[in-house]
Amino acid sequence: MQTYIVIGTYQFVGFHVTQYFLNQGEEVIGIDWADSEASRYIMEEKELEIGRSSNYIYFPINKLKLLDSSQQDTVFISCYDIQSGKTGKIDFLIGEIVYFIEKCKKNGSNQTPNFVIFMPIEGDVSIFQSILNSIEGIDSAKIIFLPTIYGPWQPEGMSFEAGINQLGQSDIKAAIANEYTGDALFITDFVNDLEAVLTSTSDRAIQLCSSIDDHWNKCAKLIFGETMDSFISQPKTKINKGSIFEVHSKMDPEEGIALQRKHNKRLNLLKEWRKRD
Repeated sequence: MQTYIVIGTYQFVGFHVTQYFLNQGEEVIGIDWADSEASRYIMEEKELEIGRSSNYIYFPINKLKLLDSSQQDTVFISCYDIQSGKTGKIDFLIGEIVYFIEKCKKNGSNQTPNFVIFMPIEGDVSIFQSILNSIEGIDSAKIIFLPTIYGPWQPEGMSFEAGINQLGQSDIKAAIANEYTGDALFITDFVNDLEAVLTSTSDRAIQLCSSIDDHWNKCAKLIFGETMDSFISQPKTKINKGSIFEVHSKMDPEEGIALQRKHNKRLNLLKEWRKRD
């Protein structure tokens, strides 16, 4: 049995990574910063899915520095979730993460865990430069660049979820502008291939891509239909930031978007029920 630390365990990508390893019978220490009363019901729903596992333990982000890192196999840090989520304390989160990495490095190379950073392909990744600087010198560290990830629990501020929620045109345009539209992956396809990704190459930087051509556009057309052209001024060019790993996309866009819609409907019903309490 291995032990993993997942930083961002109640976010989007981090939650699915946590769930995947728990389902494999591994131990997971979850770290998160979700403290908004508005999203409390979402965190509680996620706790119901993973919190019952005897292999899972949770700590808030401000307790991260207290963890004994010498016994952990791999630490996953979801910068993707920090960027795509709604939080007003990014500097604090990054500071806590950097402090933890530096603490791990002081244990010596033999006791330093593997670090895996989930990084968005596009966006203002310069805000994470201190994290990238801190993993310099850790030979086993990897940076996995993710295209748009979609599926159940996608954040409200991302374009597919915004479209499903039928937000205003300005909100959807803003979401698309902050998102990589060159490619997309369904969340479970990504996590199911994660272990293969980590063993596929010795390269430090790995960019994931879908085995389905034009994946993002196919999903967007299912959501926005004929209005799609009004949201996208011009297509974005594909970006290469590392060695390419093609994820086998078992979930086709129609089925993936249908699952996201179904999950969105359930969450909205839950939100309405909570308002009545």
